[in-house]
Amino acid sequence: MNRRAYLGAIAGTATAATAGCLGDFGRSDIDPDEYPVAAWADGEIEFGLPPFQNETELEEQYAGTFEWIADGFDELEGVEGVPTTDYSGVVESVVHGHTELANLSPFIFVLAQEDDAHPLAINWSHGSDSYHTYIATRAETDIETLDDLEGAEIAMVDPMSASGGMFPRHRLSQEGFHVGDIETEPEDFDIHWAGSHDSALRVLEEGHVDAAAYGDFEHPDDDDEIVKIAESDPIPFDVIVAKPETPEDVREALAERIVDTPEDALSDHRVDEYGEFDPDLYDHVRDIADEMGVDIETLDEAEGDDGDGDDEE
Repeated sequence: MNRRAYLGAIAGTATAATAGCLGDFGRSDIDPDEYPVAAWADGEIEFGLPPFQNETELEEQYAGTFEWIADGFDELEGVEGVPTTDYSGVVESVVHGHTELANLSPFIFVLAQEDDAHPLAINWSHGSDSYHTYIATRAETDIETLDDLEGAEIAMVDPMSASGGMFPRHRLSQEGFHVGDIETEPEDFDIHWAGSHDSALRVLEEGHVDAAAYGDFEHPDDDDEIVKIAESDPIPFDVIVAKPETPEDVREALAERIVDTPEDALSDHRVDEYGEFDPDLYDHVRDIADEMGVDIETLDEAEGDDGDGDDEE
């Protein structure tokens, strides 16, 4: 399946599922002059979440953030997380206004920005605005360096995931491997797409693959059986964005509230603070996107090229 077919098929499916979850919820009695955020959200904010962890873990992690946002605006009844099934689905949900906000991985963010999604804040963890991909194997294998991965099966997360797709393939390309791109498969190794970071690590631990690539936040502590053999360049963390039609005063109010999120609201989150958005952090992401054949165009156009009534299967 080529890049456009891939994006169109999975994003279309996830968007339809997301829209179905939202229903026709809305309130028309909120004064937009007095309560601009609540009026913009029709009384409740829907927050799109990508599948970097399972749904239960995401709900637990974001509960404090959602409560903090909701408590900051009168007439806003709450913030509801809307998990999506893939990385392209979450950007479709916010770009088309099915959700008001979303947390987007770096590559999905640069696509969404071309579709006028508005960055509000960047995730931070352990005092940093960036993290790394780890490429790891089991201690029992004969794999010691990246060179030993020729012909191996490597678990990764999703073609559009930064730390679980794009950056590990870029790292392997730096070692001289043919890694393919968004339209083609690699020639020097096989990829097992696991769907999430924890799944990529799990199939490695269970012996189904020779190696795995995942975000450093997933690496097991004090486990001598899983051995890191390489890491990527720094990857900027995910971005919280608002849908394209969001008024400036609403964007400013939400960005300020999110950046002010206290530590106790993030006690169960892999993120320990939200920082102000810095566009320069994403230049390298765009460079790798070009290398991997992701031309920074709108996902609408990607769907349009393949959306002529063909069966999405």
